[in-house]
Amino acid sequence: MSSYWRIIISSSIAIASSCAFSPVFADNLIQIYQRAIISDPIFAQAESTWQSQKMNLPIAEAGYLPQVSIAANTTREYANNDAVSAVTGAGTGDYWWQYGYTLTATQPVFNFVVWAQVRGASATVKSATATYLAAQQSLMQRTATAYFNVLQAYDQMRFTIADKEAVWQQYLTAREQFRVGLIAITDEYDARSSYDQAVAQQIAAQNNLNIQLENLRAITNRYYPALNGLGIRLPLVTPKPANVDKWVEVANKQNYQIKAQNYNVLVAMEAIKQAAAGDYPVLGVQGQFGETHAVDNPPDTAQDAGSVGLNLTYAPIQGGLVIASTQQARYNYVTASGLLEQTHRTVVDQARSSFLSVLSNVSKIKADKQSIISAQNALEATQAGYKVGTRTMVDVLKALTTVYQAQLQHANDQYAYINNLVALKAAAGTLSVADLETINRWLGAPIQFPEQTSVAKIPVGVEENATNKPDIKNLTDKVTEKKIVMQPEKIKELPSPKMTMLPQPART
Repeated sequence: MSSYWRIIISSSIAIASSCAFSPVFADNLIQIYQRAIISDPIFAQAESTWQSQKMNLPIAEAGYLPQVSIAANTTREYANNDAVSAVTGAGTGDYWWQYGYTLTATQPVFNFVVWAQVRGASATVKSATATYLAAQQSLMQRTATAYFNVLQAYDQMRFTIADKEAVWQQYLTAREQFRVGLIAITDEYDARSSYDQAVAQQIAAQNNLNIQLENLRAITNRYYPALNGLGIRLPLVTPKPANVDKWVEVANKQNYQIKAQNYNVLVAMEAIKQAAAGDYPVLGVQGQFGETHAVDNPPDTAQDAGSVGLNLTYAPIQGGLVIASTQQARYNYVTASGLLEQTHRTVVDQARSSFLSVLSNVSKIKADKQSIISAQNALEATQAGYKVGTRTMVDVLKALTTVYQAQLQHANDQYAYINNLVALKAAAGTLSVADLETINRWLGAPIQFPEQTSVAKIPVGVEENATNKPDIKNLTDKVTEKKIVMQPEKIKELPSPKMTMLPQPART
């Protein structure tokens, strides 16, 4: 083998080794999700918000429960005696301490505002619970999307590097042909321009991989140098029922975002009742007991007193406060109703789009497989034509690039299929950990990513040492070393989404 090809092969190995190491440890989707549960700040906020909103119910219920208060006081009293002392000839005065306490207990009997507050708080807690469950499903979807975005970015970089190697060999061939006078200098410039573009594409692809890894870090607060890649055989499951209207119906009943907004509308309705009851009479039972003591003023005295009665408070005129508050609550109800309709339309759009995208992805993946086979056949035909002199090396390398592009398109469609499948389950409100476990079983061998600071480089020494004519036989043998074997895969059906009721929050 000539020194020229030793440099080419060593450079190719160096580039490939920068993207494919033997990982010591790689995380899978379930491990990433488990880490995200305890590290994702968005989910942590959703959980704390849910816990906070749950306190609205006991706060509102306190309004019709017994209230007990104690008031105590102590004073220093002074009284002036105008009588003249027979001894001193001056007036006299007395000082003494007076202290006491009052115990008051009240029990509301009728307070419509408090009752409306309790009903509104109950709806608020249910809305918060639905929002929290929606946040759980959102975390599953965001984690899966971030995970497969990393794998997709890696595949893009991998195929870009392979394409760059093919373009580099094309450039070397063109330069050698120019040196022996077979082509013009413009052909060499064109080949070098194509290679420079391929280098720029590799840099962009690697930067995209770094960005996707950082996006995953933002969820889990950890950098992952290795992840389990997608398996060779990806099961193609079709949604069941195979009717988009059925999935929309499930989404209307099960989607937690719609449930949360429904409860928000109920909260707004109770707010109207609460505001309108601002001038209703309030009736309650009140009991009091108190003692008063006086000392340092003989004789010491002590008094106690108690009372029980009904308190009625009625404020029919409050300067227009009740009217304005009621009108404001009605506008808030209209706003909440509009948000419900907006949420409903968004969820319906997501369900329909995801359903149609899954069906489209299944068909595209099948077409991509056939495209790879066709590109492979075209490559083999081009190689055969090159051996008999009817095709050129440039044709061989172009055919090889076409194979890489077909493989990249196949990989992109696979990741789009998985993301749309997860999005469909999320829109229907049925996404669960079991779905992630199913997808996790589709993963295969681990992948170790290159260092984030590494960049694409022109092979060192090739410019100076590439003086010999390339060995065409070795090149064609290298091109045909690996063949793509495509096998049809069985189409499976996705289980029907289950209807589950929103769990009622526990009373604490």
